[in-house]
Amino acid sequence: MNSIDLTEILDCATHAAKAGAHELMNRLGTDLKIESKTSLEDKVTDADLASEKIIRQLIQQHRPGDSISGEEFEDETVENAQVRWSIDPLDGTVNFTRGIPFFATSVAAQDLESGVWIAGVVVAPALDLVYSAKKGGGAWLTSKGVTKRLVGPPASRESKIIATGFSYSAIEREQQFIDLANRMPDFADVRRMGSAALDACFVADGSIDAYYERHIKEHDWAAALLIAEEAGQQVKRPKFSGDVASVNLN
Repeated sequence: MNSIDLTEILDCATHAAKAGAHELMNRLGTDLKIESKTSLEDKVTDADLASEKIIRQLIQQHRPGDSISGEEFEDETVENAQVRWSIDPLDGTVNFTRGIPFFATSVAAQDLESGVWIAGVVVAPALDLVYSAKKGGGAWLTSKGVTKRLVGPPASRESKIIATGFSYSAIEREQQFIDLANRMPDFADVRRMGSAALDACFVADGSIDAYYERHIKEHDWAAALLIAEEAGQQVKRPKFSGDVASVNLN
């Protein structure tokens, strides 16, 4: 990782994520082409596809020697690449299609030799929020032209809120409701934003105290969990399909 310029990687991630998010805003509220993927609720729109194409093009332009994986298109593997990018062009697609502002574009970079996530950016354009982090450089939020460092929720807060998400599968959802009920004695309330990336970032900025979710893909958590981690929070990354992604949960 010593030969990888983390500032350059973060700059590329920021530029690409902002461009992808800008494309989403251009298409928000328009006549979208919407298709279902794994289920009726699992949507993909022409906005998702257009955003990811822009992000991929910008990364390839600035970092042609890197590999790329994304939510909507096949992996692009480059021989002897040092870095792999993980893209979610639109996290919170259902929110987006309904005009709910809790959606985001996520771009993360991984050092292929070590497997360490080295940079991540989450842009929520309708909320004017840009979260970013590079390994060892802290987590940051830019909003309304002001940038501040993130340190997570206050440890002294007594009334805690947990955020989570639910599967598209009714069978898995039923078990998730049971799991949530078992966790609720430690929390005063629960939030369901509809975007895993924003859930984790809201823990990083202290709005939420903890987050967990099962059955989410790497593209959902790659950038956001690095941001939460760099904000000093306890992060668990999924190790296999169906494993839990979490922030500040044992």
